[in-house]
Amino acid sequence: MQRTSEILERLVENETAPTLTLGEIVARLRARSFGVLLILFAAPMLIPTPPGFSTVAALLIVLVALQFVALRRALWLPRRLARRPVQTAFLKRVVGWTTPKLRRIERWSEPRAVSFTRLRARRPLGLLILVLAAIMALPIPVIGNTPPAIAIVLMGFGMIERDGAFVGAGVAVGLLAIGLIAGLGLGLTAAVEAWVPASWLAMLPFAG
Repeated sequence: MQRTSEILERLVENETAPTLTLGEIVARLRARSFGVLLILFAAPMLIPTPPGFSTVAALLIVLVALQFVALRRALWLPRRLARRPVQTAFLKRVVGWTTPKLRRIERWSEPRAVSFTRLRARRPLGLLILVLAAIMALPIPVIGNTPPAIAIVLMGFGMIERDGAFVGAGVAVGLLAIGLIAGLGLGLTAAVEAWVPASWLAMLPFAG
């Protein structure tokens, strides 16, 4: 079985075209497209990217997650999205940054707890990934992108390697990320209530 790092490397190996469409990428990945695309879309959140990229990546992850929930066996892309070009140089940068990290964790990975990587497990995973993608789309620096991205990469990696332990690790990191953001939201709400006069809050249209 091909390892995840090998799949990513072969995706851009000897590629001379300046761009690849999303449809071409999915066609090359075939059965591995779900897990690999999760890694390709989430991993850039761990490196500097252009402004607005996190929103685009989050929307693409949502598309994959929805098909997890629908229990689709093959990834479908809308025709217009399938024709969208991706810069080959950007892909090579993401692959070049990601594969050394993947090789390190591949040494600890093996097929185990495979029930967590099978089709019937995708629905709850898809729901969790939807929430994480929504967090990634929020304008929260570092904390809004990094933990959800790590969680999604771990889940994608675990699915490719048929390693339920890594899927479980991704779920744990994802739940931690959700708790972190929820705690941040509650903390900000408490701070606003403590510093803003109650009379001002009462003037808000949604105030009780």
